[in-house]
Amino acid sequence: MPRTSASNTPTDEQLMIRIASGKEPDAALSTLYDRYGRTVYGSGLKLLGDRSLAEELVQEVFLKVWRSSRSFDPSRGGFSTWLYRITRSVAVDIHRRRGISALSVLYEEDNVASIRDMTSGPQEIVDNSWLAWRVSRALENLDEPYREVIELSYFRGLSQREIARETGMPLGTVKSRTLRALKRLRQELGVTGASREVL
Repeated sequence: MPRTSASNTPTDEQLMIRIASGKEPDAALSTLYDRYGRTVYGSGLKLLGDRSLAEELVQEVFLKVWRSSRSFDPSRGGFSTWLYRITRSVAVDIHRRRGISALSVLYEEDNVASIRDMTSGPQEIVDNSWLAWRVSRALENLDEPYREVIELSYFRGLSQREIARETGMPLGTVKSRTLRALKRLRQELGVTGASREVL
């Protein structure tokens, strides 16, 4: 799904056209890196289980975005979906090169009240990694105050009282921001989930 933007802010698809045409490609790629670098890194960390490998993944993914820019076709789907495919492909390549025993697709499934069977087949692993990508992108689209409470709660396991103590926010503010953040995440995931392509 194309990123919505203010009138002066280019969409992901417009940035890809700039890269492919050679019109300020460095600036366009840098903007995409700023938008998606954290998501790619987070996916790499989950898929490969190692910070240095996740950093390697980020570099290789954006190099591939630059080299493969002419192959991007927005009529076949949004940039985020295309970038996800590249990320997954590069992660598999790194996995093979490094001889990692297994891809570690551990995406905090317990936070959505489900436990993944560790004997899952390839399609289930792909489905789980796609869900994690969508959640990560949805988090990136939250304003910083809302993203902060979700990250502290779900990724660090802090209670709302602990978040209030750590951040200095009133407990009521933590609760209201959490509720609003979860509502936004549901909206984001509802929209992106409806437009999933066959990967």
